[in-house]
Amino acid sequence: MGDTKKTTTHLTRRLGIALAFTALCAALVAVIGIPSAGAINAKVIGHTKHTPKPACPNKKHPNRCKAIGRVTGFMTVADGEKHPFRVQRDGKLVAWAVDVSKPVKSQRNTFAAFFENKQFGKQPTGRIAVLKHKDKLSYKLLRQSPTMGLGSVLGRKQIFTLDKPLSVRKGDIVAFTSPTWTPNFASRRLSAKDEKWRASRTKDNCGPKKNTQRAKMRFARNSHPQQKVDSVHDYECLYVHGRILYWAYFVPKKKS
Repeated sequence: MGDTKKTTTHLTRRLGIALAFTALCAALVAVIGIPSAGAINAKVIGHTKHTPKPACPNKKHPNRCKAIGRVTGFMTVADGEKHPFRVQRDGKLVAWAVDVSKPVKSQRNTFAAFFENKQFGKQPTGRIAVLKHKDKLSYKLLRQSPTMGLGSVLGRKQIFTLDKPLSVRKGDIVAFTSPTWTPNFASRRLSAKDEKWRASRTKDNCGPKKNTQRAKMRFARNSHPQQKVDSVHDYECLYVHGRILYWAYFVPKKKS
């Protein structure tokens, strides 16, 4: 549940081409002012022993600067841990965090050109989503946080508290949605076995068909995040060698 071996042959061979045209710990809860009586008991969903650094800006190797765009995705394996974003108990998400790099201007312009949209323009954006696994590769969007502009926080880890916490139940999956583009992606020296993530894309659009600007633009325009609550969407693309750098702060429901 939450992941499956069903995928097309070429998917796992794409090492992050998907989005890239190209540890936080529970102690942080104390400094972000989570407005909840149970905040002291908050747990970090997605925390692993080892956390890689974002791929950008990488001035020495500019082509290795990677970002995600126009997609909803979640880690199925992170640091070798399976299903790191699956909720283990009923409760509420009271905050979320993202580690965003600061690409150089030319890299930001490239990402913006591919992933801009009418609602948010060219700025980097992000939000978290709560998904429920339905069948095979299908997931239902139960609820989501407001979209946050990330242009002013590039180059640092940022925590967003939720004025209205998101209810979650055991088995739900916390995903990350990038309405435009988000440079919260790591890929350098990451194992295909230990780092895997699934995306809201169809199997015929897991990456550009050719290494041309036109093919990359077509891929970007045919990529769509899941943002309609109660919608059911297929997540047919499974990627390896990459980590989406996001976390969620969870307060379990009190036992009656």
